[in-house]
Amino acid sequence: MNKLDDAVVFSKKYNIVFARLVARPVIEKLANCLIQDIGRPLAHKGVIMGHIKVLAKLTEEEFLFLSLTRMDRVDSKTSSRWPAGADDSRDGIDLDINVLVFGHDDKTIETVVEDSLAVFRKNAIGYGLAN
Repeated sequence: MNKLDDAVVFSKKYNIVFARLVARPVIEKLANCLIQDIGRPLAHKGVIMGHIKVLAKLTEEEFLFLSLTRMDRVDSKTSSRWPAGADDSRDGIDLDINVLVFGHDDKTIETVVEDSLAVFRKNAIGYGLAN
């Protein structure tokens, strides 16, 4: 690890378009896997020295907010318009990915996020992901 003097911040928005409709529970599962994939290479002994946040938005009122500080626990909150157990399908999602960590440089974090998104896209192919 690098020095723990300064935190590095990464923040970027992504628009993901699905080739066909994808059920909301699948989107939840994919988002959960995404945040863990981002966290794994940035963690030190299972702990994120900082935090990782993913905001998965269907609309401004329908969103899933994920937070990761320990690899063994993803904290998840949903908006009131994201009903538990809803099985409706969507054709895309907006992702806001924010990473604040100590001990890694900005290039490493960007590479980890991009690689994790590549895994997200690969995992989603079976569900109809277009890009």
